[in-house]
Formats: sequence, structure tokens, C-alpha cells
Amino acid sequence: MFQEIVLYDLPSRVLNYKNIPYRTEWLSHPEIAPKLKKLGVTSNEDGQGSPYTLPAIHFPDGTLIMESSAIAAKLESLYPDPSLHLDNGLAQKVGPLIGKVAFPLIPDFMPRIGRDIIVESSVEYFQTARAKRFGMSLDELEKAKGGDQAWQAARPGIVELSDFIASQKKDEGPFITGSQVCYADFLIASMVEALRRIGGDLYDKVLEVAPDDNVMKIHQACQKWMEKDQ
Repeated sequence: MFQEIVLYDLPSRVLNYKNIPYRTEWLSHPEIAPKLKKLGVTSNEDGQGSPYTLPAIHFPDGTLIMESSAIAAKLESLYPDPSLHLDNGLAQKVGPLIGKVAFPLIPDFMPRIGRDIIVESSVEYFQTARAKRFGMSLDELEKAKGGDQAWQAARPGIVELSDFIASQKKDEGPFITGSQVCYADFLIASMVEALRRIGGDLYDKVLEVAPDDNVMKIHQACQKWMEKDQ
């Protein structure tokens, strides 16, 4: 029987939070679909985006799961302590708010991923797939919709997310509800960490645009679960 958890993607904050041993298998963009298909991961057949996406996870019992929310639910059932508090419903509310921040910023950060983050062997695949998705090259997308206009479009989402965090506080702790971390906090921290890794100036821009430090406090408080990178 399969004896270890294998994560396909960047390290998971949830796995680190629960202190679950795992190893990461890194996949380049062209490798994702063939690898997950070969493993038997059920594809996403909703017609939106790629049928195979990361993160994906291989559990010791042989179960293979794709998509962060499904992975979190499975981990919570197998390893309930410490709890992710999935039953508080905050993740379902935070997800759309993160979308209001991230989607407007795609023209600003996606071209950078193609230029600065993707390994050289995957650049052509990545660029071609995104050009098909957006109907233009990433350079054209950046010129047409990136920069200040992208951040202006994202500003309402950043404000709404920060206001939502403030409305949920039960004490003065750094997380959404205060001192108790939950899965929704990891969603926010992951978004901010992704921007930070793409470019430090993107991180600084979030600080500049945000009306307060609610979002950044969550990111900073989650740093201890971002330590494992391999």
C-alpha cells in the first residue's frame, strides 16, 4: 500500500499547520495533465479552465484528489486535530472576495509569471496556453490592462476583503476571527504570499492599496506554516 502523502504543487499551508509529513513532487506546466491523468485523478469536466490543475494530493490509502477545497476537506476528515474550522463557513465567503482581488490583477501578475517564475522549458507552453485563454499574448494583456488600471480595478476587492475581516473579529488576534486560525486565513495568506513571490513590489502595492493592515496581519501570522519549501 502507498505509505506517504505526496503533494503535487507548492507546499501546502494546511499540511504544515497540521504537522502532517509529506513530500512535494514538482511538476512543470506541461507535466500537470499527463501526470495527473496517469495517476487517475478525476478531471474537472465543468468546461472552465484546464481539466487538470494543481494542487493535487496522493493519500496513503491511494486516494487522489485535486483542488484546494476538496483537499482541505479530506485532510480535515483524516487529521481532525488541529482543526481547520471548515464548518464556520468563512472560506465560502472569503473565496469570492479573493477573486475580486486576484482576477483584476491577472494582467499585472500573469505576464510576470511567464517571464520570471516559470522554468525555461515550460515558458512556450505557458505563453501559448495563456494566449489562447485571453485571446492575446501576455505582453499584449499587460499593456492593455495591466499596471495602474489593474490595481484600480482590484482596489474595491481589497477594501471589501479587509472590511469583511474586520467584521468577523471576536478578539484582537491577527486572524479573521481573531486569535483562532481557520482555513479561510490560509486562503488569504496564500494569495498574498503568491504575490510576494511573483514580485516584492506587488506585495508592497497591496500594503499601499489596503485601507488597513487586516490582510497583512493574516499573512504575517501564517508565516510559520510557510517554512517547508521542498
